[in-house]
Amino acid sequence: MEECQNDKMRGMKFVASADQVYHNAIVYRYDNGCMDIIAADSRLFREPGWERETEYDDPAKRRPKAREAGKKSEGDDQLRSMRRARAKLRRLALANEFDYFVTLTLDKTKIDRYDPKVITKALNQWCDNMVRRNGLKYILVPELHRDGALHFHGFFAGDNLQLEDSGHKDTCGQTVYNLPQWKYGFTTAIKLRGEYPRAVWYVCKYIGKQQGQRPMGRWYYSGGALKEPPKEYTDIDFDKLSNKTDTITFDTAAGKLAVIHTKVEE
Repeated sequence: MEECQNDKMRGMKFVASADQVYHNAIVYRYDNGCMDIIAADSRLFREPGWERETEYDDPAKRRPKAREAGKKSEGDDQLRSMRRARAKLRRLALANEFDYFVTLTLDKTKIDRYDPKVITKALNQWCDNMVRRNGLKYILVPELHRDGALHFHGFFAGDNLQLEDSGHKDTCGQTVYNLPQWKYGFTTAIKLRGEYPRAVWYVCKYIGKQQGQRPMGRWYYSGGALKEPPKEYTDIDFDKLSNKTDTITFDTAAGKLAVIHTKVEE
């Protein structure tokens, strides 16, 4: 009798309920005790690992689809892409420990600093070599000069970075270093101190600075042994969260979102 019941159970299809699969909030937690909260006014976020084809009796419990909220314009798509890139870059930067804020420029006598394809190839080769040989971890955001030339801002960490004192100090009195391993132009590197989230915000703001465009076809570059922050699906009171003074709220095709950055847990 027991064997028959087990056989029947093996043949059954167990389907999770909508309340188990969908949630209205995602929380990212960081080692410094801070967290980021992203909340929606509906059950918008689906936990990974569940079947996409679920057998809900109530269609109203299904996740709302963006395409059902109307057609999206190209400008809206670009804005959403920029927001996602900034958010992902922020989480990546906060989840990892970087040592230096860096700027990498391009010398026109060494490389065509106006050609994104040439620059991308050189940058990828250089970064790949530095990761394999020197354990480099990096985040770099491309930016355009006024004349259309490209340069990069971002973060570096690594055990074998070569640093040379440039003989200059920044406005806070910190030593400004050069990075001789970068062969394509001028560089600066400043040791990260103080309020790290502020430095992360400073780098993130370069995304979309060029009228919301991606100057090299990508919002940013990253590599090395980087880790992602823990991600938790949960349900919270959206109205209570959205009324807080430090909350950023905006509309999306699928509903309203509220975001709180680096909120220290009490």
